[in-house]
Amino acid sequence: MKLLIIEDEPVLRQSMVSFFSAQYQVTEAGALAEASQAVAAGPDTIILDLTLPDGDGLAWLHTWRPHLPAKVLVLTANDQEQAELAGLQLADDFVVKPVSLAVLAARLGKFWPDAPVRLGEVAVNLVSGRVTKAGVPVTLSATEWRLLKYLVQHRGQLVSREQLIAGLWDAREAFVADNTLTVTIKRLREKLETKPTAPQLIRTIRGVGYFLNDQT
Repeated sequence: MKLLIIEDEPVLRQSMVSFFSAQYQVTEAGALAEASQAVAAGPDTIILDLTLPDGDGLAWLHTWRPHLPAKVLVLTANDQEQAELAGLQLADDFVVKPVSLAVLAARLGKFWPDAPVRLGEVAVNLVSGRVTKAGVPVTLSATEWRLLKYLVQHRGQLVSREQLIAGLWDAREAFVADNTLTVTIKRLREKLETKPTAPQLIRTIRGVGYFLNDQT
């Protein structure tokens, strides 16, 4: 899947490039002139800012929309109703900044519900719950799946044990023991890591928490 990110703010653009590279083949553009060249590669999805240094993103989209089979998500700081209505006439979704990358990923996931998040040999479909390693299906318990889903949704981010324990909780459980997290992490590593004793996918930051390494 090809993703074109059109965003002029360098820090935000690079954050999105790093985050989405695990799932998409990402191309970036900081201006509309670059974007016009980049669309020749045929992106499947476009994240489009509206205020670019060389013009209005909505006007650009109006010109290109008849030639773009791609899904387009407008990402803008403009929260005016008129802007949203105009954006939704041309784009497939409209999101107001600030927004977390996890929420943004969920929005994009609705465009392509069968597209998995790829983490090296591991592929995770957040919609269907299907997990594979080197193309072979991996069977997870309900607890293992909840933990993996939480980690994938926050991939590349350091999360504390408290956050993960909260992520393991569901409506049927009044309490999740700290040991449950340790055991579940161990079982996930056994199923997903090439070398569970030297994990590269689910990394531990001692005394702080864990993060899912999306650069494996």
